[in-house]
Amino acid sequence: MIEENKIKLCFIGNPNVGKSTLINRLLNSNELKTSEIPGTTIKTIEKKYMWKKKEFIFFDTAGVYRKKNFNFNLLIKATKSSQIIILILDSTIEKLDKLHKKLASYALKIGKGLLIIYNKWDLVKNKKSKRIELEKFVKFSLPQVDHKKILFISALRDTTFTRIFNLSIQIKALLNKKISTSNLNKWLRETVKINPPIRIKGKEIKFKYATQVDIDPPTFKIFSNHPKKIKLSYKKFLENKLKTNYNLNNVPVVLKFPESKNPYNYIKK
Repeated sequence: MIEENKIKLCFIGNPNVGKSTLINRLLNSNELKTSEIPGTTIKTIEKKYMWKKKEFIFFDTAGVYRKKNFNFNLLIKATKSSQIIILILDSTIEKLDKLHKKLASYALKIGKGLLIIYNKWDLVKNKKSKRIELEKFVKFSLPQVDHKKILFISALRDTTFTRIFNLSIQIKALLNKKISTSNLNKWLRETVKINPPIRIKGKEIKFKYATQVDIDPPTFKIFSNHPKKIKLSYKKFLENKLKTNYNLNNVPVVLKFPESKNPYNYIKK
């Protein structure tokens, strides 16, 4: 199986949110042990499944609630071995706690795609209002995630999970997205023209050009005359505009601001 047809998914979340149950349903089997008792999964388990000529590799991890209660190194190893982190949340929660935000931020920080799934949707009564509430949690706590890519499911009751496969394929495509230098520079000129960076001690920051230097995750270099003087807030502004312009949601984007070397410096005077 060639690498581009492999999609590695790591399922993380609190204990008893249905990670193992969901993987069993995706595998159409009962290979993974499940229980209503938290802590049933105590180590990372790897399973494979073929779907539409693509090999999906699932990593099931121990439930996360306090660092001392599980082998954190196993979780890190599983996430690093995967391409997309699937954060499973309980649909009945009242809010996203610090651990949820930390897990999602960690996934993006290490360069992985992120898919959020609310499980146990069958237990929710007022589904319309609850869905709006849960989407707001993500919108304000995890702005990197497109609310259209949030899934509401019941691992026990639903009969099809093709959206998980389809969204995983989409997110992997975004991780490998390539943008031409000419397209990037057009975007950069227009963005800076509308909202230029402020002068620093009277010095104007001039952006020279931008180019993509890597994928998985998409990584870009933006050259300027005073890269060290660009404020962090403006770098974040460019990152957000880049994500929005090219629909790079649910994946991290890396922007680097190297110094633009003078090509004539080597000439002896």
